[in-house]
Amino acid sequence: MTAETSQSTFEPARARGHSEIVWDHALGSEVWDTEGKKYIDFTSGVLVTNIGHAHPEVAAAVAAQAARLTNCYDFPQPLRAQLAERLVGLAGPDFEQAALFTTGAEAIDAALRTARAATDRFEFVAFMHGFHGRSFTAASVGGLQTTRSSAGPLLPGVLFAPYPYLYRDPLGEDSAQSVDIAIAYLEMMADTVSTGSIAAVIAEPYLGSGGGVVPPREFFQRIRAFCDERGALMILDEVQSGFGRAGSWFAYQQLGIVPDILVVAKGIANGLPLSAVLAREETFAAMPPGTLGSTYGGNPVSSAAALATLNVLERDALPERAAQVGGYMLDWLRERQDGFPHVGDIRGMGMSFGIELVEDKATKAPAPDRALAAVSAAAREGLLVLPPSGNLGNVLRMAPALNIPDDLLQQGLLRLEKVLSEA
Repeated sequence: MTAETSQSTFEPARARGHSEIVWDHALGSEVWDTEGKKYIDFTSGVLVTNIGHAHPEVAAAVAAQAARLTNCYDFPQPLRAQLAERLVGLAGPDFEQAALFTTGAEAIDAALRTARAATDRFEFVAFMHGFHGRSFTAASVGGLQTTRSSAGPLLPGVLFAPYPYLYRDPLGEDSAQSVDIAIAYLEMMADTVSTGSIAAVIAEPYLGSGGGVVPPREFFQRIRAFCDERGALMILDEVQSGFGRAGSWFAYQQLGIVPDILVVAKGIANGLPLSAVLAREETFAAMPPGTLGSTYGGNPVSSAAALATLNVLERDALPERAAQVGGYMLDWLRERQDGFPHVGDIRGMGMSFGIELVEDKATKAPAPDRALAAVSAAAREGLLVLPPSGNLGNVLRMAPALNIPDDLLQQGLLRLEKVLSEA
């Protein structure tokens, strides 16, 4: 397929700001396009290649398994069993079983179905600006208009509460006030418009596609208390934040809570399609045998890639490195923020960042056109960042590989500094 064919045939799927870039190959934290230009990758694909593109240990594991067995549907297979056991061990004693799937959206669907079965209730509480995938069910619990607008009418029984967004909180920027307001809204909604049949509350540790928003830690503790008081389950969507991305194996380990259901994907297999839902045995017991099956879920090749990925993450202490390097990047950018005339806010958790562009720092008027232009400008400088995100389309997101070499990281930051200074 030529670059021209790729661009014309797949127009709807192309990333905004990356229109002219057709990837050819990648290695580690560098990407080459079909014209031979090299880029420093601050995207990890889309928070997927946490240990870098084409990691040799993952590639070797994939090649060896592909030559042996590629699919076995629901039949027992050693690698699948090893992976489930490994995931449960990493998540901790509060999780006893893992169900394996293919995509994050598929795993979200399975988590919601499991919550309904386990509670014999049908309502879900989700959050404004949240993103859980593009399938019908995932879009139904998503709080972004861009995701929901083309999918309606959506799944009934979904209630939405505000997610603390300190930079743009309409009622103030005080973190305690923001959390209090969000929880008060949540409780009022449960006492009024809910039928009293809330099965689960689903939330992200930080908003991914919603703009890289990082709420106060207390927010999740208050959600946990709400669920316990109402007899609802807590589903934590760690599709984007898991496997070291947030600066720990899973973000919940920093939040002072334990969810009832944990959903993971993306970084789990460093680029191969795989996702998982983790919960207690009694939670899964509500689902009849076979109802959580998936044609490709946990297939041997993806399982081999995941086990190799987990080995690298653990051996090289990459979750810990993400916390250290992520803190350095956040400090580095914030120290230079005064020199960025149209950057209103810089935020992050681990090695996932959001940079919010505004027309005026005083009014905070969003600047989606500047954000889009900045993505293209970064590409011209040889740096890949994620397309504009957030409900206003004005947030640049970055998520370098957790093992990006120090020299490439610094080069990328210098290129980003130039882009933001001129944005």
